[in-house]
Amino acid sequence: MQPKLTIIVPVYNTEKYLKKCLDSLVNQTLRDIEILCINDGSKDNSHIILNEYADKDPRIKIFNKANGGLSSARNMGIDNAKGQFVTFLDSDDYVENNAYELALSRFANDGVDLVHFSTNLVMEDSDCERYNEDYFQHKFCGIVKLTSYVTQFLDVCAWNKIYKLSIIKSYHIRFPVGKLYEDNPFFWSYALVSDFAYFMPEKLHNYLSRKNSIMNLTLKLSKSKVNELNHELDRLLCFEELLTFIFKWNLFYKVALTLEKHFERVFWDEIAHSSHKNIGKVLEKTTNIINKFSFTSLFPRNRFFKALSRKKYYKIKYIEYITKKQSLFGLYHSSSYTTLCLLGIKIRKKKSKNKIEEVSSKEINDELNNLYSELSKLHQMVVSSFSKQKKETFLSNKNKLTFFNQMNLNEFKYYFENLSIAVNLTDNFDKSNAVFS
Repeated sequence: MQPKLTIIVPVYNTEKYLKKCLDSLVNQTLRDIEILCINDGSKDNSHIILNEYADKDPRIKIFNKANGGLSSARNMGIDNAKGQFVTFLDSDDYVENNAYELALSRFANDGVDLVHFSTNLVMEDSDCERYNEDYFQHKFCGIVKLTSYVTQFLDVCAWNKIYKLSIIKSYHIRFPVGKLYEDNPFFWSYALVSDFAYFMPEKLHNYLSRKNSIMNLTLKLSKSKVNELNHELDRLLCFEELLTFIFKWNLFYKVALTLEKHFERVFWDEIAHSSHKNIGKVLEKTTNIINKFSFTSLFPRNRFFKALSRKKYYKIKYIEYITKKQSLFGLYHSSSYTTLCLLGIKIRKKKSKNKIEEVSSKEINDELNNLYSELSKLHQMVVSSFSKQKKETFLSNKNKLTFFNQMNLNEFKYYFENLSIAVNLTDNFDKSNAVFS
């Protein structure tokens, strides 16, 4: 007989918390459930605990797999689920004993395809077991139409919602494997093919905040760590998967009013969390997505998409800092020429096969000092043309992407005084063939 609800529990090295999680499930007032525990290659004693509980309760089914991450574990659960409805629970969290009975009762309302309940925040090693502040407290209550406008105000977490398994399987909705932010395309895809959601104010889920949890690691990853793990483009990659879903199922009409701003938010989030050396990859990937899905045709008046599509990044506010910095200082080699970019001036020198002559650092420094002087004058002209209020804002701007904050005049001077280093690194220069452009 088909169970009413499938509960998918990915398990990875959570022996310390697993019993409390499983106790909250086997003691549910809703008895007609199946509990799919996906052991994602745990190296601790989690598998022993799972077997103990499975021996006592036939509703618990264990699936063992090599470690593949949260998404692959959840997807295995979806593939093996048999319930009418499905939900997810991390193995270090737990739910109230009446959580699923109470939540499932809301599906009795016509057209409800999703039930969303609230969450308690539980701090590990704290004297206070639960914090009273609203944690993932949604902005809606009762039955709400799932428009793209409403959806953009919702959290995308998988574990505080109950879904219809038939919708997930009909549209083959899955979590992207090997990426951070995997909840985004899953939730948005489901919401776009659903009708109504029921929002419950009751806090039925308890989220344990611990140092080594998947979510905390995700939220606290430094830029360098994200780079090491090759996750720097994951926001864009997950958004690309969502776009693929949208156009596969002809759902553009549902998101036409919000997709522009959504894309721009994803882009700027990616920019803000990327290291400087990888900004070029972000721009290149964004350009690829825009052209792949014909965004300039869908939104012909959007100058942002147009500039990215044509790789005219200097036309985008704040991005000009990045492209300016790259064009101000750079050393590029081709088969015939070596090009030195200094303050936007390209000094191109033809490579000589017979002799190598070094560039005079004094000549370059003299030229750059002249440019520095002109830049100082230009800077003063710009500032003096501002109103008093705008001038104060300009001079106190702390935005990381502001050009004069990151590459101020002192930094220019620093580069000028150390250009001899760059010159010494430049080989195969033929002074007689220098071309200024």
